[in-house]
Amino acid sequence: MVVKIRWKRGSRRRRAVRLRPAAEAPPPLTLQEIEGGLAAILSPIAAALFAISLWRLGQDLGIAGNFFIQHGPLAHWQPWFVLAAALAIAKARLNRRSQSGGGDTAATG
Repeated sequence: MVVKIRWKRGSRRRRAVRLRPAAEAPPPLTLQEIEGGLAAILSPIAAALFAISLWRLGQDLGIAGNFFIQHGPLAHWQPWFVLAAALAIAKARLNRRSQSGGGDTAATG
């Protein structure tokens, strides 16, 4: 069986491309907004690292399945936990800085 497709051959019209006037550029991000955004990104990453450390600890205790890294320094639960804790601390500091105005000053009272 042979199927023939017939294309309509008509005049091809070119549509004019209308350019919109350039909108004003958004204002640049402040340091507070950047710090708040980084803190928001670090939260789920720290949670995932903590879950990975619990998975590895569970495998060591015999209550979880095989861990995806079998050899090397990341094959233990401690480095994953330290990374998760470091990111959680960094997230807390970034949140504090972004909400206080950028200065990491301690209250002297």
